[in-house]
Amino acid sequence: MNYSNLFQKDLIVLNADYQDQKDLFNSNFKSLHDKGLVNASYCAALTERESLYPTGLANDKIQFAIPHTDVTHVNHPFVQVVRLKKPIRFAHMGMSDRQVDAEIVFMLGIKDPKGQVGLLSEIMSCFNDQSFIDHVRTINDSQQMENYLKDKFGR
Repeated sequence: MNYSNLFQKDLIVLNADYQDQKDLFNSNFKSLHDKGLVNASYCAALTERESLYPTGLANDKIQFAIPHTDVTHVNHPFVQVVRLKKPIRFAHMGMSDRQVDAEIVFMLGIKDPKGQVGLLSEIMSCFNDQSFIDHVRTINDSQQMENYLKDKFGR
């Protein structure tokens, strides 16, 4: 499926600095809400869902997170990409007693629940590809990152 339209330059935050997960969610909620992409319930719903169904993931190459919430809190579909200066702790997906220090966060805003599963699968697959990881770690221009992600997820 083609997910390229979900990536936008103004939703790519490179070398971001947040104190913790709450700061990350609150700061990005404001931006997403101001753009009309999410409704007022999004941040609370995202935080609650993360506590119930953690989204931190890790492999031998990278630690990352894919927070998301139910479609009712999203007005328009998007993926916000946040590359962090210093990692933020997330509980591991499926193993909430294990912690992940995520260095990259893909915050999903999906309107089609069926599409969410496919996008999650695609993102997880990309994070197993060393070339993809190298690109998202090193691209320092949001326009270049948008172009790369549109190409990567535009199949």
